[in-house]
Amino acid sequence: MKYINLLLAVAMLFFAASCDDDETIPMSEFTITITLPEVMDDDVTAEGLAITLTNTINGSETTDVLNASGIYTVTLEEGIYNILVSGEKSYISQIGDDQFEQTVTLTGLTENISISGTSFNTEINLFIASAGQGWVFKELYVTGSQTPEGKSYYKDKYFEIYNNTSEVLYADGISIGESDHTTSSELNIWANIIDDYFVTQVIYTIPGSGSEYPVQPGESLVLADVGIDHTADNANSIDLSGADFEWYDEHKLDVDVPEVPNLIKNFSSSASIWTPHNRGFKSYVIFRPEEAMTDFMETNLIEKQNANGSTSIRYKVSNSSIIDAVEMGTPSDFLSKALSPALDLSYINCGDGDDARYGKVVRRKVQTVEDNRIIYMDTNNSAVDFLSTVDPKPGIIEE
Repeated sequence: MKYINLLLAVAMLFFAASCDDDETIPMSEFTITITLPEVMDDDVTAEGLAITLTNTINGSETTDVLNASGIYTVTLEEGIYNILVSGEKSYISQIGDDQFEQTVTLTGLTENISISGTSFNTEINLFIASAGQGWVFKELYVTGSQTPEGKSYYKDKYFEIYNNTSEVLYADGISIGESDHTTSSELNIWANIIDDYFVTQVIYTIPGSGSEYPVQPGESLVLADVGIDHTADNANSIDLSGADFEWYDEHKLDVDVPEVPNLIKNFSSSASIWTPHNRGFKSYVIFRPEEAMTDFMETNLIEKQNANGSTSIRYKVSNSSIIDAVEMGTPSDFLSKALSPALDLSYINCGDGDDARYGKVVRRKVQTVEDNRIIYMDTNNSAVDFLSTVDPKPGIIEE
């Protein structure tokens, strides 16, 4: 009997070991080559930059610090990964005969890399994160709301822009744009110019000659679709009667509120009215053209070839003229970026395509408070800088 029991025990151990072998997760040696911006001199290396590899299937993260070689090797489970590299570097910049040391933030992101096999290699190009010029999106309300009867209500959308500096800024001539590219599309047809230009299908501009619309430090402007108290028509909506500006499309479907100044409509691809994408599949910028708007409209027109063979018009905005940019999308649908990673490294979502997104905004996080003035976070990484799916608070500045 003892002999039989011993054989049974050995068999059970062998079976357990076999099961363990069956559950072994395939591993891959993953090598990443980091390339720094060309503007940096050869003495600058990747040493000290942080790297994070996130397994998109199970959420596990691997974090480390790069060495001077700029080549990073790690053994990982096979899977799909997002790879983020970030950190600050100083380098000598030369203008004419003058040299000076400049410290910049470097970022680089590669998403949805499928790692398999015994070894796998990839490259990541780093970008210098663009320096902010004071204006930031505080809130983006693109989803609209639902009526108590469950019907979509779209007239209450708005954008709120904020003076994130300690100085008075003038809003005259500031423009907003919505991407032509939809981030749920697998291919961005403008990908070949994304590092230099943002292609927009909408341009609305704050009027003024340069000194008509001062905004104090820590204050904001609300740019609304229709500047009324929408709760009178929809109990689930919001009061936008205090909006500073509204966009008006001179169409029977639109409403022009006399008490609220209109933005200048420079361009819209819509034949009727513009309403921001209610699934949050577009991206948005604040920009100030580097030339007069009339000149900008003449020199930055770009033609788009449509699937049906027709041609339509869009406009390209130089990345250097973009003051703030926010990439939007949803985790279940995000496939490709509309913005250069130098403008926004990642993206922010407002719900994941379900009804929970209605009546919600994405709002920028508070970084600190100085002398009772809120300073919002602005790292050019919307996944870090914003809160997702929160209640709208147009014109309300609070911690």
